[in-house]
Amino acid sequence: MLQDLPVWLAHFRSQAAHPRQVPSTLDDTLTGRERRLIAASIAVFQLGESSPGLHLRRAVRSHCRTPADQPFVEIFDLFIAEEQRHARLLGEFMQDHEIAQRQGALTDQTFRALRRLGGLPARIRILVTAELIGIVYYRALEVVTDCRRLQILCRTLVADELVHVAFESQLLLALRSSKPGLSKVLAQAWEQCLLSAAAAMVWITHRRVLKAAGYGPRLFLRDCRSQYDFYLKWPPALRPLSPHGT
Repeated sequence: MLQDLPVWLAHFRSQAAHPRQVPSTLDDTLTGRERRLIAASIAVFQLGESSPGLHLRRAVRSHCRTPADQPFVEIFDLFIAEEQRHARLLGEFMQDHEIAQRQGALTDQTFRALRRLGGLPARIRILVTAELIGIVYYRALEVVTDCRRLQILCRTLVADELVHVAFESQLLLALRSSKPGLSKVLAQAWEQCLLSAAAAMVWITHRRVLKAAGYGPRLFLRDCRSQYDFYLKWPPALRPLSPHGT
C-alpha cells in the first residue's frame, strides 16, 4: 500500500529502541495557578493516550491478509506502544504534581466509540483527527506554563505525533487514491466535518487552557484545519511525508 513502508517500519523500530526522553534535570516547578489551570485538561488527554488499541489492532489484522502487508501489523503495534508511552510520561508528570487521573471523559468516550466503527480507513480517519487536534493542543499547553519539564514533554509529544500523522495521512491518501473522483470529494468533506465537530468538542472541554494560550474557538478550528490541509487535503501537495521529511 505504501512505497515507503520499509522506511516507516525502520523509523518505528528505531523509536521503540531509542524513544525520545524528557531529561530528568529540567526545572519541574509548577505553580498553584498553573496546576489549577491545566489539571483537569491534561488528565483528559492522558486518558486518551492510554488506549490499549484493541479495536485498531483487530482492524489492522483484518485488513492485512497477505505477507506483503504484515509490516503494517508491526508498525501499528509499535505505534500503539508509543502512544501508551506518551500516557506513561503524562501520568508520571501528573503523579509528581498530585494531579488525579480521570476515569472517564466525554471527549475520550466519544473518540473511543467512533474508533469502533467501520473498517481500517474509518478508524485511521478518527485516529488522525484526534492527533491533528492533539498537536495544536500540546503546543497551546506548552505556552501556558513556565514549567520546563512540561514544556519539553509537550514538545516531545508533538514531535512523535507529527510523525504519526505523516504516516497515517500517507496511508489514508494511498487508500483514497484507488477511489473514483466523487468518492474522494465525499471522503474529504466527511473528514473536514469530523474534524470541525471534534475540534469544537475539544475547545469546549479544554477552553480554559486554550483561552489562556490565546485561542478562541475560531482560531483553534483554523489551526486544526491548517494541519488537516497540509497533510490530507486532496489533491496532496508535493511535499515529503516520510519520517525524515516531516
